Amino acid sequence: MPLATSKRIAKIAFTGSTSTGRVIAQAAANSLIPATLELGGKSPNIFFSDIADQDDDFFDKATEGLVLFAFNQGEVCTCPSRAIIHESIYDQFMSRVLERVAAINQGNPLDVATMMGAQASKEQLEKIKSYLDLGRQEGAKVLIGGSQAQLPGELAGGYYVQPTLFLGHNRMRIFQEEIFGPVLAVTTFKTEEQALQIANDTLYGNPRNFRVN
Repeated sequence: MPLATSKRIAKIAFTGSTSTGRVIAQAAANSLIPATLELGGKSPNIFFSDIADQDDDFFDKATEGLVLFAFNQGEVCTCPSRAIIHESIYDQFMSRVLERVAAINQGNPLDVATMMGAQASKEQLEKIKSYLDLGRQEGAKVLIGGSQAQLPGELAGGYYVQPTLFLGHNRMRIFQEEIFGPVLAVTTFKTEEQALQIANDTLYGNPRNFRVN
């Protein structure tokens, strides 16, 4: 907040939660400081049936794109956090996806063989674990993962989370709230209109929620 109100600052850029972003934007506006905000999100990735027309490089890239939910332990704003898959290809696509997720090698981030390291902090680990518990409480089906990862040796007790996929519906909190970890919420759709409705049906998908009064 001191930065957003300082007369020495010509511009402020903020990355963080939506609630804090509103406060920063208001403070910057009061001080007439230009501000750019990168706030929370629930990145929807829509997979139409034609990705599976052929078992080719395109289908493989679609699989790879979905598995990016675990990139940098899911601690990237653009990581997929919701997968919206056409019901006609769900079984075929998910079979390939789960095979790819199961092959993710977790370990020491300094090891070149490691594909996924530890979460940034204990606080973030506990937040993710609370959402793993919440997903089960909401009735979502765990497709893979779902727990803190227990690694051997010197990594035992580290802030590791298994890459996790939940199958559920878009009204669940695991679909609506930003987890910022290697957790993907999966659902299916029948029509393009339904897919777009699901994709936009979050706090982050409604621009009216971001007005600064």
